[in-house]
Amino acid sequence: MKNTKNLKNVSAGAWLRLAALLIALINTSFEVFGAGPENTAGKILTVCAAVIAALYGYWKNNSFTPEAIEADEYLDTLRNKGS
Repeated sequence: MKNTKNLKNVSAGAWLRLAALLIALINTSFEVFGAGPENTAGKILTVCAAVIAALYGYWKNNSFTPEAIEADEYLDTLRNKGS
């Protein structure tokens, strides 16, 4: 089993993006199986929400591995030295 103690170091923003994506995917799944909104505007909104959540989550740097978290901390250190 993988070590999950590093999950406490994941940023709140990463968790929020994950939650938004999961909600959008669940909502889209409801739409696919016929439990979603009946009107066209609701269907378009459902798809748009899923696409936006997916793209934004992909675009942001979500550091989950210890190496990525360490690299982010190093980058912050470099950025703060220039200030």
